[in-house]
Parts: sequence; C-alpha cells; structure tokens
Amino acid sequence: MKLIITTSREPSRRTRSFVKDLVLAIPHAEKLNRGKATLSDLNNFIVRRGAYGLVMVLEKKANPSALVFYLPGEKEIKRALMVRIKSVKLGREIKDYQKPLGMNKLVANPSTAPSGLPSEVMDALIEMFKPEIYEGKPPLRSVELIVTGSSDEAEISFVCTSSGRYCGPIFKAFKVIRFE
Repeated sequence: MKLIITTSREPSRRTRSFVKDLVLAIPHAEKLNRGKATLSDLNNFIVRRGAYGLVMVLEKKANPSALVFYLPGEKEIKRALMVRIKSVKLGREIKDYQKPLGMNKLVANPSTAPSGLPSEVMDALIEMFKPEIYEGKPPLRSVELIVTGSSDEAEISFVCTSSGRYCGPIFKAFKVIRFE
C-alpha cells in the first residue's frame, strides 16, 4: 500500500516544503517531482509503483491551498475528493517539532474528531491517507493524524505517539468536495 504525493506544475518553495513534510509524516507516502508530467503520465506512474492513489497539492499565491486525491483510471487519473486548506505551518515553523524517524505507520482515531466539518475532514483524510484505525490508546512508534476544530474550520496535525510532539505540518481545512 503506497500513496504518491506531488504538486501542481511549477510549485513554490513553500509548497515543495509542505509536500516534503507530508511525505515524512506519512510513512507509506512517496514524493514525486512532477516536472511536466501529464495526468496520463501520473496515472502510469501510480500503476507502475503499485500505489492506491495520488495526492496533488495545489497552491494559490505561492501557498498550499488544496489537497486533491486522485485514483488510477483507464487512461488518466480520476479526481475523487478535494480538501481546501489554509494557514499552513511547516515543520521548521513549529516549536518543539521533531522529524518522525523510525515511525512505521500512520494511525487515526475518528471518534476523537468533533462533529461537523472536522468529522467530514477526518473521513476525507482517512480515505486519502489510509491510516490504521484504532480505539483507545494509540500504538507506539507511529504517527497519529489528529483533527480538531469547530463547525466552520478543522485543524489537522500529525503527532508522534511515542513522544507526543508534532512531527508533520499543521494546517486548517475549511471545505471538503467529493467528485463523482
């Protein structure tokens, strides 16, 4: 089970750093430098690598603005869902940040997400990132996907379960769009 993470064409330095932080936080993710690859090139890459999908980070005014999840198709990748994001904090901007070295899985407890938009965002991220679902105490040596927030905004963070410190980017989501 593998996830490919890439950017839209000609990404800013900040977007490239965000992708790098995401790939570090998600143990089964792999970064792809997009270059001039078309959607059918990306589809071929996903199939060759045996990945279940691709997350493309879009940007607006040189900042990450959306995570779009694509599934492999016949000829081109197909959009499945989009999470609109804002207020991105990179690892280097987070106090007490640690690199998630030696972490072997991504985990999530959906019951901890507040109802409303945070719960909807958690469901979308579970579909996108495919974390291992757990109840009770989180397993050690893993990265936990945490979604908090209110009815109009969700905050997403990645925390190392062994140390309790942030080990991925922190960002806010304000909309989930599903494509048919």
